[in-house]
Amino acid sequence: MKRSLMGSREKKLFIKRFYPAGSYTWTVPAGCTEVDVFLVGAGGGCSHNSTMGVPGGGGGGYTKTYKKDTAGYRDGNAITVTPGQTIEIIVGAGVRGANGGYSQFMSSLYRAEGGHLSQWNGDGNGGSGGVGVGRSTHSVGGSDGTGSGGTSGQGHTTRDFGESNGKRNAAGGASSYNKSGGETSQPGTSDYTEGSGEGSNESSSLASGWSAGLGGGGYGGGAGGNASGKSTKGGDGTVLIRYWAYEE
Repeated sequence: MKRSLMGSREKKLFIKRFYPAGSYTWTVPAGCTEVDVFLVGAGGGCSHNSTMGVPGGGGGGYTKTYKKDTAGYRDGNAITVTPGQTIEIIVGAGVRGANGGYSQFMSSLYRAEGGHLSQWNGDGNGGSGGVGVGRSTHSVGGSDGTGSGGTSGQGHTTRDFGESNGKRNAAGGASSYNKSGGETSQPGTSDYTEGSGEGSNESSSLASGWSAGLGGGGYGGGAGGNASGKSTKGGDGTVLIRYWAYEE
């Protein structure tokens, strides 16, 4: 257990995760004057339009990192707080057939947007992109801030606190199209099972070789594409905080 001595009192390193989707309050404990914050928006869903073609997978939620340590990726410095202060926290919700909701700490200055909805003949952008589609090929969604098959990832790691040893979040969803007709395309990789997006769970009768899409894994995971006429829901986001405070 990591500890820090401050005068006659002892501080401890705390890590707290907020999940599932909803609004929370956090009261800053005694001795805490700054906090590292990692935000993951909710994953994008998948929308159905039978006249337009093949669906791709929804994008995983975007991520934002605010921390004191400069190792790895960060979007800004640790956030200054005051002991006793009440902080409002929002964890974004996955929505069926729509973009994911944003996750936020304190104010809109510290916000990660949700992943993008996947439409037909397209695939969702996000923290990591959804799976691309095509008549003769399928591709794997980005698992670590990348995109695939025409989709666009955020371009930096989706790992907790932007650090190389952090767990991966917010994998994009899989397409419902399968080039071989026997094996469903795979979503990007995440190290969490909580917060994953929905898959279609059905085969399409619209064309030979289409099969059920898979939801992306992890917090803010994108939804799987759906070729059978139903919209799917992206996974919920999360907010992760890390701070030093006095033990109670």
